[in-house]
Amino acid sequence: MTPDPSWEQAFRRAAEVRVILIIGETDTGKTSFTTGLANSLLARGFRVGVVDADLGQSDIGPPTTVGLGLISQPVERLGEAEVVGLYFVGSTSPQGHLLPTVIGTKRMVEKALALGLDRVLVDTSGLVQGELGRTLKQHKIDLIAPDLLCCLQRSDECEHVLKPYAAGRRPEVLRLAPGPAGRKRSQEERRQHRERTLQAYFHGARTVHLDLTRVVLKHPTLFVGQPLHSRQMEELSGLLDDMVLWAERWGSELLLVTPDPLKEVQLRQVARRLDECLVVNYSLDDFQGALAGLDSAERETVGLGIVRSFDFAKQLLVVETVVPEAAIAAVTIGRQKFRPS
Repeated sequence: MTPDPSWEQAFRRAAEVRVILIIGETDTGKTSFTTGLANSLLARGFRVGVVDADLGQSDIGPPTTVGLGLISQPVERLGEAEVVGLYFVGSTSPQGHLLPTVIGTKRMVEKALALGLDRVLVDTSGLVQGELGRTLKQHKIDLIAPDLLCCLQRSDECEHVLKPYAAGRRPEVLRLAPGPAGRKRSQEERRQHRERTLQAYFHGARTVHLDLTRVVLKHPTLFVGQPLHSRQMEELSGLLDDMVLWAERWGSELLLVTPDPLKEVQLRQVARRLDECLVVNYSLDDFQGALAGLDSAERETVGLGIVRSFDFAKQLLVVETVVPEAAIAAVTIGRQKFRPS
C-alpha cells in the first residue's frame, strides 16, 4: 500500500475536483479534516457546501437529519455553517434506515450542486465495520459518485469498503492518516450531545395543530384506506379486549391503532376474523414524543416537530415546533423520541 498522503496534499487534490466524500471510523478526525478542507477551499476562492450525513452526531442541522451547510467564511466548527438544506431520516442511527440515509445524502448533494456550489464535501458517520458499515458506505459511494474519496484509517479497517473501487478511475481514493488522537467520547456522552443539540434546536418552539385533511401524513400511511365503521371497530375492540382508536383497510391489509401494542395472538385473532388479512398495528407509544420531519410543499424538510397528541377520528396532529404552521405541507413521523427537559 502506498504511503498516506498528508492532509495538505489531500486539500490540494480536492481543489481540482467537485464532490469529495470523507469516510472513516469514529474518532479518526473526519470532522476536523472536513473543517480544514472547507476552510482551505474557501481560501482558494471556491463556494463550499458541506453535507453532514452523521445522523447521531450532526453538526449541520439537528440529529435525525442529513444537513447541507454553506461555508461562506472561515469556520472553527461545521456547526457555524449556514443551514440551507435538510432531509429527515427519523432516526439517529442508519441501522434500519439505510435507504432514507443514502437517499437523504444524495438529495443534499444534488441540492448543493443545484445551488451552484463549486465544491461539495460529504462528511459521514463512523459506521464502517461489518456488513452494515460496508453496505452503507458502498451504497453512498455508488449513488453519490464522488470524484474523490478520502479515507481516514488507522490501519486497514476500511479496506473492505474500498476494495471494489481499486481498479476504477472514479472515484479516486486517497488513504489518509487519522487526525491527532483525542479523547474518545463514550456512548453516554454522545447521547447527551444529541439531547443538548435537540434542546437548543427546540428553544422557543410553540404548539401547532395540523389538520391532516390538509397536511399530508407521509409516514405512517394513515387515512388513505377505507375506514372501518364504528360497529366494526366495536367488534374488534371486544375481540381484542382493548380499545381500537383507528382502523382502516387497504386491499388485503388492515391497519389498527391501539393504546398498547397488540400481542401476536391478538394479531392472529384479527387476521382470522377478517379473512386472513395482513394486520399492521401502531400503538400510541409509537407517536407520543416522536420526532417528526416537517416538509414544505416543495417536498423539502423545513424543520422538526415533537408529536404531542394525535386525534385519529378528527385527523388532527399536535406538534411542538419552531416552524410556522403555514410552511408545513407534509409530515413524516420518525422512530426517534425526544422529551425536552
